[in-house]
Amino acid sequence: MKNLGIVFAGLMLMASVTEVKGQTPDAGRKEVNWQVRGELGVSSLVGGVSNIDSRMGYAIGGKVDIALSKNGVWRIQPGLQLAQKGWAFEGYYGNEQIMAADYRTRLSYLDLPVQMAVRGRLGDGIYLTFRTGPYIAFGLNAKTKLSIRDTDCTETFGNHFSEACDFWEAAYDKENRRVAYPKLNRWELGWTNGIDLTVGHFIIGGNAGIDLTPVCDGNFMGNPIGNVLSSIFFGSHPKNFTLSLTLGYQL
Repeated sequence: MKNLGIVFAGLMLMASVTEVKGQTPDAGRKEVNWQVRGELGVSSLVGGVSNIDSRMGYAIGGKVDIALSKNGVWRIQPGLQLAQKGWAFEGYYGNEQIMAADYRTRLSYLDLPVQMAVRGRLGDGIYLTFRTGPYIAFGLNAKTKLSIRDTDCTETFGNHFSEACDFWEAAYDKENRRVAYPKLNRWELGWTNGIDLTVGHFIIGGNAGIDLTPVCDGNFMGNPIGNVLSSIFFGSHPKNFTLSLTLGYQL
């Protein structure tokens, strides 16, 4: 994360210098832009957990893009969005009869990001924007769908934000290790970095976000050695991580 922050700082400085020294003022620049955005990508957990896979996630919401400098380079972008995160894993389910199963956990949040941004003009109505900043999220719902392979049998467990879930003491990961979720933390504080290309009213970009606070206070699944290795890079408690493509429209 430290190296990523250095890279973004360098890119912001380069864009700022390009805008100030290399370009004429843009008469069509707006001081405030309203944006509608959608994100689609992958989500998973990092830190203190192994034998876990990513799953599709999305976010939909809006932002206000506000100029902080007269030349429009430095900006602030507060927003509000509904975000779906989570993870998946393969394993087994049962007591006397053990059956192969797939588990998909979905966490729904209300996210409030506030990003600082630097925007460089590439041409008439064409901008490149680098953005970074914190977000705070409130968990609305958290559920896990269990699917028994080669059958139509499914079961949904939740809400994990309200109570712990032991899956009736019958859930196992792919190494036959018992899986049981503790009560998940409803509040989340994280950090996001992103880049946007704006052409006219349309926006396309990418976004990466990582939770700075743990999803829960303990490890709940995985190989002990794998969990330790994961802890070296991301800490000992699991955290949400997302990587997504952003599409938007600027009013």
